[in-house]
Amino acid sequence: MITRKNLLLIVLCPLLVLSATVSFAADRDFNKVKTIRIGVLAPVEMSGGQGVINAAKLAAEEINAAGGVDGKKIEIVVGDTESKPEKGITAVKKLVLDDKVDVLVGEYNSGVALAIQPFLPRYRIVFLTTGCASVELTNNVEKNYAQNKYFFRDMINSDRMIERTFQFAKAFVHDKLGYSKFAILAENAVWTEDFSTVLKKELEGAGMQIDFNERFDVDLKDFSPVFTGIKSSGAEWIIHVVSHAASIPLVKAWRESEAAPLGGANVLSMDHKFWGVTGGACLYEVNYNMIAKAPLTDKTIPFWDSYEKHFGTNPVFTSPFTYDSVYMMAQVIKEKKSLKTEDIIKGLENIDYHGVLHPHTGFDKKTHDLLEDRYVLAFVQWQEGGKQVVIYPTEFKTGEYIKPAWWRK
Repeated sequence: MITRKNLLLIVLCPLLVLSATVSFAADRDFNKVKTIRIGVLAPVEMSGGQGVINAAKLAAEEINAAGGVDGKKIEIVVGDTESKPEKGITAVKKLVLDDKVDVLVGEYNSGVALAIQPFLPRYRIVFLTTGCASVELTNNVEKNYAQNKYFFRDMINSDRMIERTFQFAKAFVHDKLGYSKFAILAENAVWTEDFSTVLKKELEGAGMQIDFNERFDVDLKDFSPVFTGIKSSGAEWIIHVVSHAASIPLVKAWRESEAAPLGGANVLSMDHKFWGVTGGACLYEVNYNMIAKAPLTDKTIPFWDSYEKHFGTNPVFTSPFTYDSVYMMAQVIKEKKSLKTEDIIKGLENIDYHGVLHPHTGFDKKTHDLLEDRYVLAFVQWQEGGKQVVIYPTEFKTGEYIKPAWWRK
């Protein structure tokens, strides 16, 4: 006979078992495992996603060839987020519950990372993002450390991108080139919400003039009227902020319009394939890039060469952060001799890692964001033959800025 008490136990037991399984899915015993499983989150069909996956595989291959982590091999398990929040949640659930990964790295879309973040404490698994810029992610850690301590960012956040863009506009465009009239053209997306507003305020505060300021829909195809407006405004430099497919018609329309020089943030333009997909229309475009074939550290150029040799293409902005993140995970796990979540968190909070992008990578203990000045943001220009030349900062220059052939100012 099933009593009310027994019925309650029948209902609750599976839930309790599931809860226990979920809570400790990531806390495997280091001494008993043969491999360390790193879950890699990425939109598989996108350039930024491929940059995550390739870099993770390259790092794992190198670590394994050097003996692994105390003899244990690293296994990379990919979860396709499709750059969609609901797909990202599904990918995390599969990686944690089915594939039993020990940690998570990667992702390219801040909206996806924000959707994933509440699931990290539920599964008690560390996620080190290598492509998401939204400051909300690390602000959440500071607001509720106990809840969100599982999240870290090895990537330059959007506030720092704004600050570096301002520094470039002030030191290079204004002070060196002599331009003081700017146009700001930004896509309407999560990561750009404050970009144009803050940048406009900082530029005007430094005595520069903003003659045009517009946010556009990410699906916009015809930018001709936009550049007509920019030309009419008298702007001497256009700062663009774009990461989606709109960057291709934007750059093509800019070239056809022969408007002011273009230089800001174009995520797709960080990839050398952008030269081909625009038919060279990006010639003279300036763009910040997290990775360039320049001596950012002593590891940067060897990483670049190895990546090209393995994958037949250059690394994109997500690649160096992911590569360094896999190595950091391996370093922490080796030092702690543990896969316990709390040990990994403490290890990352205290790490000092010599990487591709900075000789002393570390994380703020309150926010789990990169420590200030623990990164480089170089500005590169597309030049003849599809070359990407670093023009700023001075210490990393690989060539000189070339003014667009049609621009006489």
